[in-house]
Amino acid sequence: MLQDVHTAKTSIGVTAAPGDTTVVAANPNAWIYIHEIMGDLSVSGTIAIKAGSRTLATFSLDAGQGLTESDEPGMDGVARFQCKPGEAFILTCVSGTFIGTVDYSYRY
Repeated sequence: MLQDVHTAKTSIGVTAAPGDTTVVAANPNAWIYIHEIMGDLSVSGTIAIKAGSRTLATFSLDAGQGLTESDEPGMDGVARFQCKPGEAFILTCVSGTFIGTVDYSYRY
């Protein structure tokens, strides 16, 4: 019988400069579940959330405006974003620097 195995959530600090920043490296054998992203952008601009080359979401923020995306509302523990096996979790800033935290886990 196969089991759905999850790792414990890991919280990491993130500093994403303009361009692509790999936050969680790709794992060929596991899904990456992003449970929470919190932080703000140093100047007005756009931040894209990606799974490999796929754009999952885009946010336009004012300077210092906070961004909080967490597990699906009403479905605690269901990841907000998911990266397929082999896809890295990437933040792309058009301008400015995003500083915050990311909570993630792996599903095997």
